[in-house]
Amino acid sequence: MVTLRQLQNFLVLAEELHFARAAQRLGISQAALSNEIKKLENSIGCQLFDRSDRWMIRLTEAGAIYLRQVKGVPEIMNDAGQLARKASRGENGTISIAVSGLIYAYIDIGQLCRNMLYKYPEVKLRIYDTLVSPATADLVRSGKCDIGFFASSNISQLPENLEFRKLNMIPLSFAIPAAHPLAHKKDLKIQDFKNSHFIFPPAEETPRLRKHFESFFFKHCQCAPLIVHEVAGVNGSLQLVRAGLGIALIPRPLTNLSEKGVVLRDVPIGIERFVVAAWDEHNSSVVLRNFISMLNYPSGT
Repeated sequence: MVTLRQLQNFLVLAEELHFARAAQRLGISQAALSNEIKKLENSIGCQLFDRSDRWMIRLTEAGAIYLRQVKGVPEIMNDAGQLARKASRGENGTISIAVSGLIYAYIDIGQLCRNMLYKYPEVKLRIYDTLVSPATADLVRSGKCDIGFFASSNISQLPENLEFRKLNMIPLSFAIPAAHPLAHKKDLKIQDFKNSHFIFPPAEETPRLRKHFESFFFKHCQCAPLIVHEVAGVNGSLQLVRAGLGIALIPRPLTNLSEKGVVLRDVPIGIERFVVAAWDEHNSSVVLRNFISMLNYPSGT
């Protein structure tokens, strides 16, 4: 088997075409160099140098062809080694990030990525936008994405094998049509919504939030909430609220909606909703670990 040392010896001798000068450059004896070249020729199965003139050796035709093929090998191997070392430190590679749409209002994903690339400029980003939190968690759990940012109402019941960090709290508010009697009622309580029509995401989209709300509503109003329309998304829910078709429980946006036909009212319902960053506990990517270090939040695990 040809070794890298033999290739290096061959390349220096092919450049010098003189055993003494080549041996001096390599820091070995002429005898050692001659022995290494013979081993290389035996491994390849042909003569690479014409030694008929002891003072001036020449490449054989086979040697010239071999030189053209291998002269870039040491550089390639050096580059490969550097890339491997960078990979071991998470300085290159790709990180896949899944983000639920509403999360952009609460976490500056762009700045987070900018911080990552400032420290690790050779890392590539791949971002997947999703409509709802379960879809984001599924992308992480399936291995398609390394990390996901989504909303969670019950962190203790996140999918198994997911580690997480709890980030910002997401305040929840009732979005009420501006013309609805409850929109401006003082001292608003959950019991006031007993006969109201609600707009809510389908149960399969936000199962924990919906289950909690239904249980809380039943406990305080002695009946189930009247969920008449289902919408998987905040924007769609607000459109229906603005049209007067019901009341929605939404994450409080960063803008005032009162001028757009919607009034936001805060009514305690005993639930906290957070932005969560989650990743598979078995994911050994060093790039992922470096990205997690960019979060600068206390661990939730």
